[in-house]
Amino acid sequence: MHPLVASRDAVLTRDYTDNDKSAYKPEVFRDDFEAWLRDFIADKNDGIAAWDLDRIFRQNTDLERVIKAYCDAHVKQKRPKPVLWLPSMTLDLTDPDGQTIARMLVAVANQSSAKTVKRVTDFYRDEALKGNVYSNYPAFYRNKDGSINDKKGAITLKAIEDVFAGVRPTALADEWRTKGITTARGGRVTGETVRRILIHPGIAGLAVYRKELLIGEDGKPIKRRDGGLIDETTWRALCKELETKPGRRRKPTKGLLSKFLRCGLCGSRMVRTRKTDTYFTYSCQSVDAGGCARVAISGPKLDKQITALVLAYLNQPIEEIEEKPFEGQARLDEVTAKIAELMTAYRTGAMSGSIVFATIKELENEQKVLQFQAVKHVRMKRKVTTAADEWDHIGLERQQAIIGEIFEVFAIMPASNPKGGVYEAERAKPVWRRSPE
Repeated sequence: MHPLVASRDAVLTRDYTDNDKSAYKPEVFRDDFEAWLRDFIADKNDGIAAWDLDRIFRQNTDLERVIKAYCDAHVKQKRPKPVLWLPSMTLDLTDPDGQTIARMLVAVANQSSAKTVKRVTDFYRDEALKGNVYSNYPAFYRNKDGSINDKKGAITLKAIEDVFAGVRPTALADEWRTKGITTARGGRVTGETVRRILIHPGIAGLAVYRKELLIGEDGKPIKRRDGGLIDETTWRALCKELETKPGRRRKPTKGLLSKFLRCGLCGSRMVRTRKTDTYFTYSCQSVDAGGCARVAISGPKLDKQITALVLAYLNQPIEEIEEKPFEGQARLDEVTAKIAELMTAYRTGAMSGSIVFATIKELENEQKVLQFQAVKHVRMKRKVTTAADEWDHIGLERQQAIIGEIFEVFAIMPASNPKGGVYEAERAKPVWRRSPE
């Protein structure tokens, strides 16, 4: 909208300009249009002038608001007739004939906009179906032309590894902000920002149109021509890992080892129990909570002991574990293709619905099992992500993620002399995820 407000003497009093804000879309808030209307109602101007009516109105609701304001100003407030000037005409919105003409012009402008939107929408959807995805705001890890940005792509891949290792998006967002990393539009990164980046199908090179994952005739998602960062199986596992559940939030733990300790007597999880401002213990839970409450150990000393064990492990050369492909991937692809074939047969009338949908139900049950196994396989791909000399400079969650890559749990055995007050390092029995040798 590029209107000019005219005074009683037809002198320009102010420009009201809403660039890049569509008058056609009812959900768009046009700041200067609203400012002009407020000023008019407050008797700060006598009306509006514009290059064309559709620069001001493309929604009947906006026109009706202005008609009411004009009529109230002239009839109730006894102000001179308001001005609505266009290069081709001057409309009197206080007169029924002028109102009718304005409504007809707005309806024509609205219809023209609707046709344009449909034509553009069809074009971009057809292109997306071909794998050509256009966006004014490319994803965090992409360049403006859709290609992968090497630097931000590496940051995103690191975030994916961290999520599978147990680091929460909020912790990753804290690290990104510390390093000066912003969103694709230069905004502040939050945990939800990181989550949205990682769960978007485009990260797996899958085509999306208006937040809808596009599926081809073969029943498989359509691939983007500009590719992605990870494969579809890894993406689905990532989505499962980042799945949010209403009413439940995974809270960070305060103790370094809170996630890994088990009672050596009853097997129950041990919890951090603060004794003073500087001292705490790891204790077996109460009987009511499912524990035996008979085992406890000094928290600071155990943290120090396990940290030394982790650093000693990280200082050793670590042999890369060969990543084996998911054995059921071929069968998963076969099942997905079979479902698509059955639906094609149903749509063309080659097979009856009673046969098709009964078979599809059985295949979908197998598909869900295979997809779950694929997710589990991806989750098992863990990598140590830091060196020993970086340990003191990383956050608690990343330290816990590294411990989880090395150890399954630590079983804490009862003290040989509970009243002796001597810390016994041998009470902590590590269960290695990887061999220490």
